[in-house]
Amino acid sequence: MPQRLFILLLPLLAASCIHVPKAPGVKEPFWSWNRLTERRIAHDLNQAAEAWDALRSGKPSGRRRAELENRYEAAVAGVIRTWSGVQLPRTWQNGTEVRMNGHGYVIHLDPPSAHLGIISPRQLDQLILASKVAVNHGQPRVVTEGLGVPVVGHVLNDQEPVNGHASLPPNGAFLSLTALIEFDPPATSRDVSRTARLHLLDPLHEAGMSRNTPVLAHPLAADYTAAKQLALDRGFLKGFSLPGLLYPEKVLKESRLYQLEPYDPKRIPVVFVHGLMSDPHIWFNCVNAIYADPELRARYQPWYFLYPTGMAVPATAGRLRESLNEMRNRLDPDHNDPGMNRMVLVGHSMGGLLSRLQATDSDDAFWDAYFQKKPEELLLSEDSRKSLVSRLKFERQPYVSRLIFIAVPHRGSELADKGLVMRLAKLIRLPIDTLLLATELMSGNVNALNPEIRDWGAYAFLSLGTLSPRHPYLAAMNAKPVQVPHHSIIGRVGTGPLESSSDRVVPYSSSHLPTGSEKIVPWWHGCVEHPEVVAEITRRLHEHLASSGRK
Repeated sequence: MPQRLFILLLPLLAASCIHVPKAPGVKEPFWSWNRLTERRIAHDLNQAAEAWDALRSGKPSGRRRAELENRYEAAVAGVIRTWSGVQLPRTWQNGTEVRMNGHGYVIHLDPPSAHLGIISPRQLDQLILASKVAVNHGQPRVVTEGLGVPVVGHVLNDQEPVNGHASLPPNGAFLSLTALIEFDPPATSRDVSRTARLHLLDPLHEAGMSRNTPVLAHPLAADYTAAKQLALDRGFLKGFSLPGLLYPEKVLKESRLYQLEPYDPKRIPVVFVHGLMSDPHIWFNCVNAIYADPELRARYQPWYFLYPTGMAVPATAGRLRESLNEMRNRLDPDHNDPGMNRMVLVGHSMGGLLSRLQATDSDDAFWDAYFQKKPEELLLSEDSRKSLVSRLKFERQPYVSRLIFIAVPHRGSELADKGLVMRLAKLIRLPIDTLLLATELMSGNVNALNPEIRDWGAYAFLSLGTLSPRHPYLAAMNAKPVQVPHHSIIGRVGTGPLESSSDRVVPYSSSHLPTGSEKIVPWWHGCVEHPEVVAEITRRLHEHLASSGRK
């Protein structure tokens, strides 16, 4: 067996030992509110108030102002750390009063709001100081200088979606926020508690905050990396990759589009679609690069599509199509949001095929790739017939306006034809409804199948089968033009003529398209996280902005 094939397939042998982890719950903090907690919070509020009053005067500048801001932010961080350590933010009470040595403060919280820029603590299950989140992958931390304490707000996926979230990811929503405490003028008597207003603001929409004091006339501090690190945590998402290949039904209910932050009608969704035996954590470097670029983070909102990769390409492309339309109808029911109508899809490997099919009109080509008879002539239940028709007869999604392909097997991969791969494919346990459909097709409609796949059995309806260069489905797809601007990023390992090169999984001849742009990178098939690939993706996103004349 070729070494690269053995390395590629070895993880499959251990897949039966893997289960899909659920999003961890947030337990009630062990320590309860007590006098010591109150004194700590009151002390930090007193420190923050003294710095606030000095900053409010507008007199400090230079080093003195920087010292006051540091003192203020350290005190605000102390309040967040202590309070969230003893109570879940969701349970914090508006009007909580704390006192120490005669100084009293009444803490006011913003109520839940529809404004994108304001989040209430009472919508959150956790508040995490962004500085405490370790960043993996050797990526730079994307921060902006300003006033306030960057925090991550976590909402579990069993809670109601927060502002602009159509559905929360399996591990919940992780929001990039900035904590500020605004103080009313000091009370005239020490017996009267001073009002402290705790705000959690989205730095991308900070215009939602009143700017009526010199202190708030400055930009907000922000940390965009911490929340994305937690959202795309490899330790959590890797639980979907191998089970998604061998046991699709275990993760099928989580298969849909997910947002990484609240929806903004003005910003363009860029949808990332992972490949075979993979998961969305691979997109962290690219998402981080988008937030590192001020123009891109102001104009794009990253989403990702999570799906079980054992399902056949037509079935999963149909699921992506349904999820795109569902998200659009929920977030943009009038279909007139400027961002939504300029969507970009970025697909790696098999994910590129799923993306391409969103910008393709099927006509009868894909049906004919599988069958020699019309839908009404097949001996099927009505539900099975409708399911097949929805997967094989479809129209392009008009709001998908650009595609970026990374190591995509447009003409398949010969690895899918290896005998060992075909035998290992028998380990895939398809969902019950898919098995019933396959049984109906193979028992009463064998003569209706395309002769090219008639003897393939269930393999013709698995993801591995639809990646075979011999599958007529791919021939039908390649007979269709890509109807939107598109770009190919192709890996190349070794030297020699480009035309005969490959990325060790997909040959250049399969990834190459005669239309669109092309970028060759010196990396193997799993090249998504490399700097050259990330740079090409961000370059094409800038090009997409420029193409509208609105950059």
